[in-house]
Amino acid sequence: MKVKLYDNSRKKNIVGYITLALKKELPKSKWKFDWSSLYAKNAKIIKLEYEEEIQGLLKMTQVDEGYYEMSNLELSPANYGSEGKISNVAGCLIAYGCLLTFQLNDGNYKGHLAFTSKGELIPHYEKYYYAELVYREKMIIFPANGKKLIKKYLNLEI
Repeated sequence: MKVKLYDNSRKKNIVGYITLALKKELPKSKWKFDWSSLYAKNAKIIKLEYEEEIQGLLKMTQVDEGYYEMSNLELSPANYGSEGKISNVAGCLIAYGCLLTFQLNDGNYKGHLAFTSKGELIPHYEKYYYAELVYREKMIIFPANGKKLIKKYLNLEI
């Protein structure tokens, strides 16, 4: 899937690609998570690439039959913070996670993207990704807000 990104160093719009990651493609160093060890049968690891370089990764884990949640999200070290090389990586991956919940989740879970946030990131997820805190550090992006993210970052109507 093509997505719009912004190259901060070159000050221009660029096109990235979201696809399923193979275990052999996962980064082996410099990232906070050991992505190779996160690879599992009950999960999907999604990569966002630009110029054949991984800009960010998302892990969607099947918790129960018909229910996936976002269990890991990480940007490449070059994209950390407001001084990162490429913008919109996290937004595109979170929107893709929302899209997957419409495709993979059943019943009352359809369209709900649940995840556990680090405490200091809760206000960030609330402000930029319309997530709602539901219990301690458990957050959910409800279907209506997921559709907004899908439209904004993936340019798709659901």
